[in-house]
Parts: sequence; C-alpha cells; structure tokens
Amino acid sequence: MSAQGNPLYQFADCELDAREHRLLVRGRPVTLTPKVFETLVLLVERAGHVVSKDELMAALWPRGFVHESNLTKHIWLIRRALGDGEDENRYIETVPKLGYRFVAAVQSVCANAVNGAGVVNDNEPTVPSLPVDPGESPRLDARSRTLPGPASAANRLHVLRWQVLVPALLVLLIGGLLTAGWWAWQSQREVPGSAAISDSSAVAIVDFNNLSGNAKDAWLGPALEQMLATELAVNGKLHAVAEELVRPARADLPVPEAGGYASPSLATLQRRLGMHYVLSGAYLVSGTPDAPHLRVDLTVQDAVTGKTFASISRQAAVDALPGLVAQIGGELRNRFGEETAGAVVLKQVAAEQPPTSEVARHFGFALQALDQYDPARARDELLQAIAQAPGYAPAYAYLARSWSMLGYRAKAIAASSQALHYATGLPDEDRLQIQAQQFELQADHGQAVAAYEKLVSLRPRNPDYRLQLVFAFASAGKHDQANAALAALRHLPGLDADPRVELAAANIASSSADPQAYVRHARRALQLAQRRGESGLIAAAELRLGMALDQDAQAEPLLRQAASDYRRIDNPHGEALAWQNLANLQNGRNDIAASRETYQRAMTIYQGIGDLSGQAAIYDDLSRMLWDAGDRDGTETALRQALKIARETNDPARQAWSLTGLATVLSDESASDDVAAMYGEAIALDRQAGSRTHLVFAQASYADLLRMRGQLDQARDMCMQAQAGARAFKDASQAALADFECAQVALDQGDLDQATVTFSRLEQQAIAAKDSFGVANAQLELGQIAMGKGQWEDARATLQKSLQGWAASKEAAGEATAGALLALCESALGDTSARDKSAKAARDLRGRISERAEVFQLDIALAELAGVTGADPNAMHTLRTLTDDATKRRWVGLAFEARLAAQRLLERDGDHAAAKASRDALNADAQRSGYGWVSRQLTRLATSPSPPPR
Repeated sequence: MSAQGNPLYQFADCELDAREHRLLVRGRPVTLTPKVFETLVLLVERAGHVVSKDELMAALWPRGFVHESNLTKHIWLIRRALGDGEDENRYIETVPKLGYRFVAAVQSVCANAVNGAGVVNDNEPTVPSLPVDPGESPRLDARSRTLPGPASAANRLHVLRWQVLVPALLVLLIGGLLTAGWWAWQSQREVPGSAAISDSSAVAIVDFNNLSGNAKDAWLGPALEQMLATELAVNGKLHAVAEELVRPARADLPVPEAGGYASPSLATLQRRLGMHYVLSGAYLVSGTPDAPHLRVDLTVQDAVTGKTFASISRQAAVDALPGLVAQIGGELRNRFGEETAGAVVLKQVAAEQPPTSEVARHFGFALQALDQYDPARARDELLQAIAQAPGYAPAYAYLARSWSMLGYRAKAIAASSQALHYATGLPDEDRLQIQAQQFELQADHGQAVAAYEKLVSLRPRNPDYRLQLVFAFASAGKHDQANAALAALRHLPGLDADPRVELAAANIASSSADPQAYVRHARRALQLAQRRGESGLIAAAELRLGMALDQDAQAEPLLRQAASDYRRIDNPHGEALAWQNLANLQNGRNDIAASRETYQRAMTIYQGIGDLSGQAAIYDDLSRMLWDAGDRDGTETALRQALKIARETNDPARQAWSLTGLATVLSDESASDDVAAMYGEAIALDRQAGSRTHLVFAQASYADLLRMRGQLDQARDMCMQAQAGARAFKDASQAALADFECAQVALDQGDLDQATVTFSRLEQQAIAAKDSFGVANAQLELGQIAMGKGQWEDARATLQKSLQGWAASKEAAGEATAGALLALCESALGDTSARDKSAKAARDLRGRISERAEVFQLDIALAELAGVTGADPNAMHTLRTLTDDATKRRWVGLAFEARLAAQRLLERDGDHAAAKASRDALNADAQRSGYGWVSRQLTRLATSPSPPPR
C-alpha cells in the first residue's frame, strides 16, 4: 500500500485506517482479510478514478498469476462489508472491460487528530483468504444435503437421481438457547435464529459502550457481558439472553444514555425479547499503559414497569478485573433478592470466570471474533488464553465451537473433550452443558438426549433446555418423544407466541417426512416472528419456509429476503445458507446460469468466514447441478474437491456424503472393485459419525451396486440392513428407497410375488405423497414384470402411466426407457402405428441422456425393437456387443438383460435347435448366478406357442 504516515479516510458512515488495518462501518469494526483490505485501500486512495483490473492484479499479486475471479470475489466482499445491497453501487462502480472506481466522497484526515481513534493489535490474526485455482471450473461451496441415488442394473430402470436429505445444520440454526453463563455465548452462535422466551428470570445485557473508543480495549465489552451473565446465573434463578438475539433486537434503537433506555425503546426491546430486565452499561480505561485503570457503570431496568431497578458504578485496576466483576456480581444478586452464595458455589463460579485479566482479554477478543463470524481469529485468541490458563474449561469449549465453525470436526471433538476433562470444578449445570456439546459434536444423539433430560430436570422452568431436548429427540429419530417434549414445552407460561416453538415443530415434521406439517409450522413461525419483530427469528423462519415451499412461487422471494435479513443483522453464515438454498432452487428449475452465480455468492461468503465445511457442501451441490447438466467430468471433479476438504478436516460425515456421491457417479461407468470399496468406506464412516439417515442411503446405494455386480445374496443382506435402519429411524423416504432396492433384488432372484406386492405398495405410497418420480419408477418395474409374464395389455397400460409420470418429472431417461418398452408391448399386440410413434419418441430422447447405465437399458430395448421390426438386420450383433460391454463393466444384471433380448430375437428366427442351445446355456448361467427371474422368463419363452407378432 502506498499510504504515507498514518492516513485515515472517512466516507459516508465509514472510517478506514490504512496503517492500523481497521475499518469501521457505522461505528462498528468490520474484519477483512489482508488482501481484501488492501484492495479497499487501493481503491479509496484513487477515489473518483478508474483503477484497472491489471493494475489491481499487479499490486495485489505481484509474484505470479492468480485467476481474476479472486479480484471479483474481493470486490464483492468489500461491497458487502460496506453495506451495499444486491443492486446498489454506492461505493464501488464497475467500469465494464476496464476495472473499478470508488465513487463515494472521501475525506483524508490525520488519524491522530480524530477524537477517539485508537490502535489495534498488530498481531491480531485474520481469516486467510482462499484463492480460486487458475483454470479450475467455478470454485463453489455450500451447505448441501443432496447426493446422487443408485444407478440402474439388471432388467429394470432406477434412474440416477439426487437424494435430498434435511440439513442437520438447520437444527443448529433454529434450536433453542441454553442457559446463561459462558455457555450461552457458545450456544447463541450455534443457533443464530433463536430468541428469548417471555420469562421473568431473563436479563438482556446490551453492549457495554467503550467510552474511550480505543480498539485495543474493545475486548472488555464482550468480556464484561459474558462474565456478568455468569454471575447472574449463580443461583439458577436468572439467566442472560444471548447477545446474538439482543444485537439485532436493539440494532435500530437509540444507544442507551446514562441511566439506560428511554421508555419507548425499553418497551420495544421487551416485546422483541420477552425478558424482564435490561442491563446496559459503559466502561472507560484510563491511566498509563503500564497501569491502566477501569471504571464500569451499569444500570438495570425493569422492562415491564419501565423503572430503574439498580445502578452500580465501580472501578479498579484492569489487572483486578476478575475481582471487580465478582464484586459487581454479588451486589447485583443482592439487588435481585438472592441469598448469599456459599463458599463452594462461589468457588465453582470462579472456575467459570477467566482467572486473570490477560486471559479475559484473549477471551473477550475471541468472543468478539465469534460475534463477527471470524472463527479463525477466535481460535487463535483462545489458544493464547489456553496457553496462559491450560485448565480453563470454557476456553476449550469455545475453541471447540471455533474449530467446528471452520469445519474441523475432529479438532472440535478433541477440544470439547478437553473442556469436559477440566470441567470437574464447574457447577453440575455447566458440566452437563459441556457434555451435551461433546455428544452433539460426536452425533451421539442418544447421549445428547440424556444430557438435556438431566438439564430439564435440573432447571424445569428453563425453556431453552426443553427446546434443545426437542431437537435432540428429533435428531435421534425419536419423533414421538420429540412431540411429547414439545407438548410439555408449550405448557410453560408465555410460550403461545414464541416462534421457536413453531420452528421446533417444523423441524420434527421435516425429520419425520411430513411436508404439509413442515410448511404449516414454518409459516406460523414466520407470522409470530414478524409480529414479535425479532430480526434473527424472522430470517430463520423465512429460510425455513423458503426451503419448505421448494418450487412454489413464494420460495425464491422468501429465500432472497432471508439472505437480505441475515445480512442486515451481520450473520454471514445464515446469509450463505439462504443463497445456497436459492441456488438449489434455481438448479431444480434447470436455471443453470443463475444457479452457478448464486452458488458462487454462497461460496464467497463461506470462504470469507473460513467455513471449510460450507465450501465442501457447495461442491456437493455443484456436483448435482453439473450432473443434471450432463457434465460427468465436472461432477466428479466437484465431488473430489468436497472429499478433499472432508479428509483435510477429518469430517467422517462429510466424507461419507462425498464418497457415496462419487461412487454413484463412477458406478455409472463401471461397477468396479474400487467403487464397491468407496461404498464400503462411506458406510463405515457413517457408522463412525452416527449419520443414521445417510447410512440408510449409503447402504441402499451399495445394495444396488452389489446387485449390478451380480452379488445378489450380499445385495439382499445390505438392503435388509438399510430397511432395518430406516424403520428404526422412522424415515419414510429412506424406507421407500430401501424397500425399492430389496424388491429389485427379490425380483432378480425370481420372487415375483414379493416384488410385485412391494412395487404396488410403493406405487400407492408415492401417489399419496404426490411423488411423480416414485410413482413412475414403481410403474416401470410393474410394467416390466407384466412384459416378462407375457401380459401385454396389462404391461402397456402400466407403462403408459409410467411414461406420463416420467414426462411430468422431466426425467428423460425414464421417459425414453418407458417409451421403448411400450413400443415392444405395442409391437406384441400388433399395433404398429402406436409402436412406431413410441419408438420414435424414445429415439428422439436418447440423445439427451448422459447416464451410461440408464442409456444402456434403453439401448437394449431399442436394439430389440429394431430386431423385432426388422429395421436393423444387425440387431443381434448389437445386442451381443452390448452384452460384452456390460460384462466388461461388471454390470452382470444388464448383461443378462441384453442376452435375454437376444434370446427373444433368436426364438423368432425359427431355428429351434439353435434357440434351445442358447436358451439352455443362458439358463445354466442364470441359475448359477441366482437370477431366478431370468430362468422364469426363459421357461415362458420355451413354452410359448408362438412368438409375439411383429
């Protein structure tokens, strides 16, 4: 940077200190990575003039080539940090084909002349930027919960599709807060959509004003809030509302003066948060750097009556902060009429508080970083705190949160384990909170349920523990218990109008596959949140409802509004999640260009906050989009990028997702041993991570691969495991998937009765659920069974319905295959006009299909049709070539299907000796491999009085 001396720039409501690497927007510090900050300085220094892209690239990356998308990403991050809306250019103007111009009026002043200008810690860590690799297709990331389903095999079609699962992250987004104290700070960042319930024991602690304005003292605000929250919760009668809720609730209110809020502001805050008391305050650091002095002033207001409840002013040396807070805490508890805490309790409280002011400083900066969604800086500050106080349990718990936000699940679990190890001196309530954190990170939902049940028993009137219990039950698949816990929660006073209760009900409906209830509760949550005026809950409800509505016309506006609202309350993670789900929505509409752009927007935010898990999820979502667009290589590349991140962060659940998707894509090329090993590894990782729903999906996918490979007994065993898991988890969609796979295996083995009953049941279930894909898939199976039995009229009627369903689902592979099979039925029935029409439609669709396994099934049907009609004299050769190709790819079932089609053509030629010899050889191979359905069809061919008409 070319800045001289200590320049300070002022523009609009922003202040940029180039030397101290500090940006203030509306008086609040905004963290930018070094390169992004340097980009802003370069533009501000040249305000009013165009700075070319080449000039910016040369200045920012002088040592080598970096893709221009890095610069685009930096400009986007700057606009977002300064508060530009989606379509606004108040600060930076894009000059097409040239570069960028900073258009806001800039005033350059001397930093030392500005009242209150302070300095920041030069050693303060920042989130490293994540560059886009040159030449790589768009680096996109997201919070995806979609993976491709199993490919087809044998003589039926199971179209390669994407299985959508509910993001477990949403449980964190809308879950309830835990009780006050240090854990409330941790939980409020895990559940950024929560809100306090109307509660006479709730205290909202608003930001402590830094009267000096010196950034080096900014740690004292969050440290004081956290430490006082701990002091207030000593006897379990009071608890602090998490700052994550307080911040958006008071964002548009005037800053409280000495003596607290004015009556209108106090009433607004009470309506939004439902608390009984509001604690506001200020602090001033004075004296010399070697011996700084601290004065703390605070006011407690009764939000119901509007009266001042208590005013306290105390001062001491900064080094004496722990003792000063203990003194203020004791006086506050006395004002609230609480009994004097005993020596044992006070010792436990002291163990919760930072032991020294220096530890509190690192802790305060870490809390500030978490509040700004800067987990990398929080991690570094917490490591410094731990280095000075190795046995301080809360620091480890927050470190676990930081690692989790960065996507390092294994490190988060390790840090949480350390927190639990050092928690022996904490109160029972706090140890249970740490245990709950540990179990949730380990996805041990049963143990998490037990921990929250103990917390509810300990604090039965605390609604936050009850909400967490509801979510724990839902995560464990115990929907009846979740509903019972929710019913008990509703009986607490003041819960009638709390949006969190409806969001919890929506989560239960989502996990139990009840879409109508899901929409109903999400809509009700939004109505209550809007009535209450709590910004965080409004955004969470908008996101939830937008996801629930899927392709409904209201979905996109809701998701865009959620992104805007999350941005307004400075919640980048929620904003990224909203953009990601909008990209999924756009992809579902086949709007590829818009989807790519929106994925990139979400990816940029995830990169900006250092969320590797979010980036990996975007890659998973991107892989779905690329697959739908027919880009196999891009799909594989995206999944391998997701897998790379998952391995780096040692995230077994994410690894399982990516491995399953990658194996499914590769199985469309070959059912190789490597692909089988991928499925096996994914299943092992799912078990390790406790991912029960995805475990069912992976098992069903693996069962389908085993069936493709001709390992029918192993396939049956695997799909039965999937069935058992789905039943235990009470997941209807996963149960249907497992049942479908088991029915296909049963049919391959010749159990027509079981297969027919299952496919018929699945058809009716799909009709009831209005699942056109599921209906068409089941009908396709039933149609082929009727064909194999020579029931041509029944087969034609069923396949016609299947064809209509595939068309409605816009599944070209299913539509084409149903059409080709329908043409064979019509040929058998002598309806040549209908046959030719169906055959032409199938051939026209053929070129739109990129899946090899699906198109393989179609090619077999088209080749047989060409032989039946005499359109291709080389049809028999084509079928033999397809047989050889399927054998090389280890698609045993498809190889049998091609041989069956060739046998049917051979039966028509009238050479009975050749037909019998071929039939006997095929039957022997089928019996040896356990393909009873092939044998049954061969028996029918041998006893058929005449071949079907051409």
